[in-house]
Amino acid sequence: MSGYQLSGDAPKAYTHYLYPLMAPFTDELIRDARCEEGDRVLDVACGTGFVAKRIAAVSGVQCKISGLDLNEPMLNVARQEPGIEWYLGSVAEMPFPDKSFDVVLCQQGLQYFPDRQAAIREMARVLAPGGRLSLNVWGALERQPVILALGDAIKKFLGPTAAEWMTLAYSLNTAEELHSLARDAGLKQAKVRFETRTIRYPDAAALATGFMQATPAAGLFAALADDDKAKFGAHVAEQVKGYIDDAGLAVPQENHFLLAVR
Repeated sequence: MSGYQLSGDAPKAYTHYLYPLMAPFTDELIRDARCEEGDRVLDVACGTGFVAKRIAAVSGVQCKISGLDLNEPMLNVARQEPGIEWYLGSVAEMPFPDKSFDVVLCQQGLQYFPDRQAAIREMARVLAPGGRLSLNVWGALERQPVILALGDAIKKFLGPTAAEWMTLAYSLNTAEELHSLARDAGLKQAKVRFETRTIRYPDAAALATGFMQATPAAGLFAALADDDKAKFGAHVAEQVKGYIDDAGLAVPQENHFLLAVR
């Protein structure tokens, strides 16, 4: 199982509140893959379909697009988008023959897989010769101000164990690790680059409380009294007040990209 599993209403909140954190990087991920007309494209750990739903608009070509995720509630949200084939399954044992795809995309998934090496080998297996793997993972936690603030609030209001998933989310954060994973999977021409973008949201406290509804700790957060939820949001807003301008929150977010060829 992946380390990021959602249930109940959390997948809908995921789309609404986590998309602003990922959106500045999603189109870059797709552009890196250089999709061509008719390419068979797989979005691994597709979640609610952020990436799969943007491929046509960003690439400007028509591709045969598939999405794979282990989380049924997330896929139920994704399936509202027609024209894409959605599959329930594990990245460790993908239900596709060898050389099935020309492009494999994976946004913020690799760090959660219990066996990262097995996962990237599976991605390589389903790629045709010359096919491209384009993925990204978050940079180190200490370089993510809003996430640090959220982690501090989680520990304060929900207890330290409620934040364990957050450590995993930012645990694959060096160029050396990404190069090693690509090399051991038999991928070639691997390139890693770090990118930082400004994440904007009108209200820091609202982002914090909304974000919590889209995490593995959503149940614990929902059990808080309304007053404590408001205090949680205020705590995060205070922690990031140095990143608030006249339009709201404007905080840096670091992302690491890997592009490699089969």
